[in-house]
Amino acid sequence: MDEPMIDTAKESDDETMNELGDTLHGEVVNITQGGAQNIDAQSVTIKQGGAQNVSAESVTVKQGGILQAEGGSVEVVQGGILLARGDQVNITAGGAMGILATNIQVEAGGAQWMIARNSIQVDQGGAGAMIASKIEVNNSFVGLILARQVSGNVRALFDTRAALVFGIAAGIVGGLVLTMRRRAE
Repeated sequence: MDEPMIDTAKESDDETMNELGDTLHGEVVNITQGGAQNIDAQSVTIKQGGAQNVSAESVTVKQGGILQAEGGSVEVVQGGILLARGDQVNITAGGAMGILATNIQVEAGGAQWMIARNSIQVDQGGAGAMIASKIEVNNSFVGLILARQVSGNVRALFDTRAALVFGIAAGIVGGLVLTMRRRAE
């Protein structure tokens, strides 16, 4: 069996790691079948491994996981991520709890929350909620979708209009319940 491999552009020993609070620093950090607590680098690639917090201009995860990643570009292939933040976030055959990005692209995967400044594209995936200016969804399911422009073949539990009607109805019912409670007292 291959041993876990951590390859960094800068060599570091155990004393340096302890002084830095278990944070890997370097231009390029590659982890194969291993893990790290915190990584701060220009480029990070994790294959069959994981990390807690990653901050890098480019983050790539293949068959692994990260709790929190922040970068210009975040890509997850056959893996998972709790929270991804970046300019461009791509997920292929993977999942996330939350994605905050300028643009999001998901293929055969999904996330609980997808919030994008510009656009979200999902093909054969799903989301609990999608919020963006432009959303393109094909062969996917979404619980709540809020957007100026929606295109594609999407099944949504709530679209913008349904969410508005539901909110108004919930407000009216809530007001009636409060009124009834006050009269009963």
